[in-house]
Amino acid sequence: MGMLDGSMVSIALPTITTHFNVNLAQSQWAITGYMLAMTGLFIFFGKIADFTGKTRLFLTGWALFTVSSLACGLSTNLEQLVLFRIFQGIGGSMVTAVAGALIFEIFPQEERGKAMGFFGIVFGAGTMIGPGLGGFIVDHFGWEYIFIINVPLGIVLLALAAIYLKVPEKKSGRFEIDWIGAASLCIAVVTLMLACTEIATDLKVTAELAIYAAACLASTTVFLARESRIAKPLLDLSIFRNRKFTLPLLSTMFMFIPISVVSTLSPFYFQGVMGYTPSQVGLIFMVIPLFMMFAAPASGALYDKRHWRFQAAAGMLVSAASFALLAYAFLIGNIWLVLAAFVIRGVGGGFFMSPNSVETMSSVPREKTAIASSASSTITYLAVMLGVALSTVFLTAYLNMAGYAGPTFLAGAALLSDAMAAITLVAGAFCILSAATAALRNI
Repeated sequence: MGMLDGSMVSIALPTITTHFNVNLAQSQWAITGYMLAMTGLFIFFGKIADFTGKTRLFLTGWALFTVSSLACGLSTNLEQLVLFRIFQGIGGSMVTAVAGALIFEIFPQEERGKAMGFFGIVFGAGTMIGPGLGGFIVDHFGWEYIFIINVPLGIVLLALAAIYLKVPEKKSGRFEIDWIGAASLCIAVVTLMLACTEIATDLKVTAELAIYAAACLASTTVFLARESRIAKPLLDLSIFRNRKFTLPLLSTMFMFIPISVVSTLSPFYFQGVMGYTPSQVGLIFMVIPLFMMFAAPASGALYDKRHWRFQAAAGMLVSAASFALLAYAFLIGNIWLVLAAFVIRGVGGGFFMSPNSVETMSSVPREKTAIASSASSTITYLAVMLGVALSTVFLTAYLNMAGYAGPTFLAGAALLSDAMAAITLVAGAFCILSAATAALRNI
């Protein structure tokens, strides 16, 4: 549902912009507000789960997500929509912060790889269905229904979770939270994302960028100093001294950055160079999650059986090869090579996700799985946002070096092809970094 919601809102954004008669910079807050709430609160809710229990937090978050979805669909102006999207992000943050930990705890050790593989199927299915479903809903019912559709589904899922989601948990007897640490972390995440958005908008050092950067640096310093001194910190920094936890986390970050870069820029290539419609582009992008859906559970089952310690690294090397092939396909304009590269990337990503997720969560004590899961979610969402920012920076810088400063679609097929090929190769280098960090974990 989370993956569906994110992709459907992106498809509906032009319609929302027109409906409220605002510009794109304003309407984008319907996405940005959600992302900021999600990312800034993951670790906070991971800590809260120690007191409430993961199951209760999951149910509370899903109820908030469902109610705020209805409010989004009934919004009469953009301000209301952004406000309720923030509440939706808060609910989504509660759910996502503990989802991985719940799955990890429900299954016995010998089945965790398979379980994470099915988690990968769900991730891939949401990514695959979202663009097409969102376009259909907007065209036939209106943008409001991309939110309203969450309501009946949310009610059904809440009922099923209340009946079947019974997980034995050891809860903390006292509610203790480091409010200074929570506030400083939230400020650090928000200002980092605002700085990324600012630098992506204009490749110059602006006053706003300087303010965001200074606030991010100051709040990060406060957070680290605070968490290293107090007896019961919001985030136990000691888990990052464990290389078996930190390296898979870095590997995840290096995986999502290149995916975000290419996913952001590829539609410009497909429409501006190859002349495809948005619907056709959506069909092309279904290839990656489709093959990831098959590869992820197979990878998880293989890991459960063989426990090959370099399986995640091998998956990312396959992904790196797919980026190299994709760069060549962009350069010569061959759609069949593009599709082949997408198939390879789906398989490589599927073989990476399951073992890497298991290795990340199994490296920490059981009582720290909630905070480990929320830290992992924070890193993932930050990587996606960094990828979006880097995609704009890379493309703008390449076009400027070529002497072009106009609209992207008018840059010309040859220049766009060269730019996409070069940027895709750079993105592929991140996959090699991901493979290296995944391999170092087991050396």
